Amino acid sequence: MTRRIVICAVLVGVALFAARRADAQANVPQAWQNDTYVFAASQTEIARGQAEMIKAYAAIMEAQAAMVKAQADAAVALANARKVNMEAESARLDNTLKYAKTYWDKKQARDTYLALRNTPTTSPGESKHAANANKPAGQLASAQVTRVQRLTAAELDPITRMIHWPAALQGERFAQQRAALEELFTNRQPNEHGAASAFFAKVRQNVDVMKSLLREDIAKLSPAEYVATVKFLDGLRNEALFPAQINGVAMNQQ
Repeated sequence: MTRRIVICAVLVGVALFAARRADAQANVPQAWQNDTYVFAASQTEIARGQAEMIKAYAAIMEAQAAMVKAQADAAVALANARKVNMEAESARLDNTLKYAKTYWDKKQARDTYLALRNTPTTSPGESKHAANANKPAGQLASAQVTRVQRLTAAELDPITRMIHWPAALQGERFAQQRAALEELFTNRQPNEHGAASAFFAKVRQNVDVMKSLLREDIAKLSPAEYVATVKFLDGLRNEALFPAQINGVAMNQQ
């Protein structure tokens, strides 16, 4: 009986030991699994945070790109506005210069007509014709062309016959025509005058060349300077219509 009790107790002890060992072995993998889960969860949160940060950076870069594009669009719009303004200003200046050129061309044609006409500009009458008939030929010619644009004594010296050129005609590109005209007026003979003379033809030829060169520089000149220079050239050409010996008397003294 005692032997059976001892055997049972031993068996019970072995069974309890085996059960405890099994429980211990079963608890070890569960703890490892818990640590693995926590580590995996933390890595997931880190990855999620990094993804959000990358997304925020992408939004910042997109905003910066939009700002750069807006600045570029604004610069293009400003450049286009400046281009339109420049084109409008160029058109306005071109119209102003065309108006001035048309005015002086018409005035030149009128002055030439008045210089070449054979009758006085005043109303006809017997007393007027009689008075004109008694005038010297040079005085009569001068009276008939008083409205023609001429140079002043400050522009063409009636004694030395020196031409005082405006600033717009003092460039190197006008040197050849300046020298030719200065030589023509310096060596001018008393009989060299009138629209049919070779002297007038040479003067007009050189003046026309200077006008063409001046038109090429039209963008570099103000409208007032261009008009004044054309007026000077017209006056210089018209001087060839008058006898040299009356220049000192008939020339405008403005």
